[in-house]
Amino acid sequence: MYRLLACIALILATVTAMDRVLASALGDLLLRSSDRFMTVYRPFEAEAQPAIDQGVKPGAKPDVKPGIKPPAGQEEQPNALLVKAALTTQPRPANAPTTGPAAKLASGPADVLVLGNSRADNHFPVSALQDMTCGRALNLGMGGAPTVLSALLWDDYVERHGAPRLLVLEPTGLVDNPHDLADLPLLAYYSPRIDAFVRQENQELWMANHAFNLMTFNNNQTMRLIAGLVKPAADRTLVGAIPDPMKAQLAAAPEEMMTADAANWQALDHIIASAQAQGTRVAVVITPYFPTYAGKLKNFDAFFADLKGRLPAGVTVIDARRAVDKDELFMDALHVNEDGVRAMFAAMEPDLRPLGSCPVDAMASLSGTGNTTH
Repeated sequence: MYRLLACIALILATVTAMDRVLASALGDLLLRSSDRFMTVYRPFEAEAQPAIDQGVKPGAKPDVKPGIKPPAGQEEQPNALLVKAALTTQPRPANAPTTGPAAKLASGPADVLVLGNSRADNHFPVSALQDMTCGRALNLGMGGAPTVLSALLWDDYVERHGAPRLLVLEPTGLVDNPHDLADLPLLAYYSPRIDAFVRQENQELWMANHAFNLMTFNNNQTMRLIAGLVKPAADRTLVGAIPDPMKAQLAAAPEEMMTADAANWQALDHIIASAQAQGTRVAVVITPYFPTYAGKLKNFDAFFADLKGRLPAGVTVIDARRAVDKDELFMDALHVNEDGVRAMFAAMEPDLRPLGSCPVDAMASLSGTGNTTH
């Protein structure tokens, strides 16, 4: 009996040791992925991630970014990134402090950070944001993520890299279930903050992941991270148009009410207060809804009026809910496709571009030629 127990103990010890070793090796490997979330947890090397492609020279045509195409004729128009590439230095915004917490602004991999759920993920390709704001962009939108999760990602990013110059916040994660973990559990391997949240929300999952660390990587996000090791991750704009059966289903659907849990409101307040305290400009950008679906939301206007009323002074609100209204520009009720993204950015440009760090001369040149990027 004692020999049997000893053998069992030896087997468990061996399995546990191998689990730890393999999980550590896999975690280190995935940290090298080009996936955007790994950017938060990977040490930042400034020389390895320039703000723009330094290979672009004045007068040369920049490469087309993946995920979003320039509108017809744009190759003849001055490009904000092209103008910036010709500059040897990029001045800090006039109102940016040089001492205190905000002195670390944009010291990390992003000048512009995007937070939100899948509507942030799919509606803000970094190629378009970089063109619009003349700065490095990082999209941390996560499908199905309530604002509670966005707050955790924000805190992790700022803790490791300092605050960005501009935060673009798509706020409709307010209506998502604040107890939904979305793709967060894998990130718990890299973040004590997220690990503690997983433990709070799902004790059984947390215990399983800590008993066998490889369980942490047993999800679809691991496959995306592995893909990011093979080739650079592209923008996540959607391709396709909303099908007729879905349009008919939405037309026949009953009316709904938009509701937000108090935990999500508190998380939104925390993100904005933290950003403003560190000198980050905050833009709350409400992206388009499919018109038929919006018509089914009884408090559609009242909900967002309440949201705007809750925001503190200094927050820029860009309400693009109705900026796109053609059926063929939507992928489903909540997401526009790549053509819809171009139309959305064209509509938002007058409000969004001034929030970036484009040189004044470049902005004047773009305005003078009537350029509407994306």
